Amino acid sequence: MTTRRTPTGATPDSRAKGQRPSAAEVDSLLAELGADASDTQLRHALGHRHYRPVARAAELVANGLRYALEADLIAALRCFLHADRKRDPGCIAKGALARALVALDCTDTALFREGIRLRQLEPVWGGSIDTAADLRASCAMGLAASADPEVLRDLVDLLADPEHIARSGAVRAIGCTAPEAAEAVLRTKVLLGDAESEVIGECFRTLLALAPDAAPGFVARWLSVAPASGPSLIDPDTGSAADGAEVAELAALALGESRLDAAVALLRETWESEPLRGPRQRVLLRAAALARTEPAFDWLLALAGTAAPATARSVIEELSIYRHHTPLGERLKASLDARADADLSALFERYWELE
Repeated sequence: MTTRRTPTGATPDSRAKGQRPSAAEVDSLLAELGADASDTQLRHALGHRHYRPVARAAELVANGLRYALEADLIAALRCFLHADRKRDPGCIAKGALARALVALDCTDTALFREGIRLRQLEPVWGGSIDTAADLRASCAMGLAASADPEVLRDLVDLLADPEHIARSGAVRAIGCTAPEAAEAVLRTKVLLGDAESEVIGECFRTLLALAPDAAPGFVARWLSVAPASGPSLIDPDTGSAADGAEVAELAALALGESRLDAAVALLRETWESEPLRGPRQRVLLRAAALARTEPAFDWLLALAGTAAPATARSVIEELSIYRHHTPLGERLKASLDARADADLSALFERYWELE
């Protein structure tokens, strides 16, 4: 018969009887769980009944990549997957254990499959919320990292999860599977749409990483506020749909963050095709600034020197995130000096401090 370990800070009698540990016992154990905690201490904590020591130990195992404790993490998660909301409120322990297993490249697909199906409803004012969405997202990433050829089916199912956190997690996980299949699935998801704009934004970012040659043109189709082929899926429960303006902004930012020359060219093309430019189009300049590439800086500096004053002001403000980048500041100053606009020069001085 296997003897259950008694973690530091809990009495053998209370553990044997299954009693809830006192707050003092839990606090005492947590105090011992520092970054220098031994494997023995962490193993004891992972076997504890209370969710807080378990979660803290899981974080330490993940941060220290303590591979020797993978079996203990698995055992703890199997135990807590059957714990109710009173035993693990907010899925604190379950979430920490799943993230730690992902960090350790665990390949227990059966455990991760059980995790992506778990829901934990907890009461809130006016109803209840599912606190296991982040757990499902973590387990999705664990599945994606495995060599199981069937995981894409599970991840596609998760794209229809009621919680947008889980759907976004599914998108990120799908991006770690076979590239061609993943690209097809995520393009389909974008075309079908989602009630939450951020899920579509996650698709954009993942597609640009997956298919840097083909994805920029696809994502750029959503740069307009209301594209004819944009996301339109209505959530059957809430009746809401992703906001077109938000999706356009996320498409622009995803293109900029990709740092692809083709993406920057599409941002510029969209800007130049707009006869009237309002506040919504400014995100194109912000996206170009985020690209941090020479083509992006060349375009923005040219606008600072020749565009309408309102556009030049926007360029100065968007580039101010690099205010400590002296070479870029000097180039921007030269562009502004050439146009001799006192107001723009004063705005530059407000944001930039050149020696």
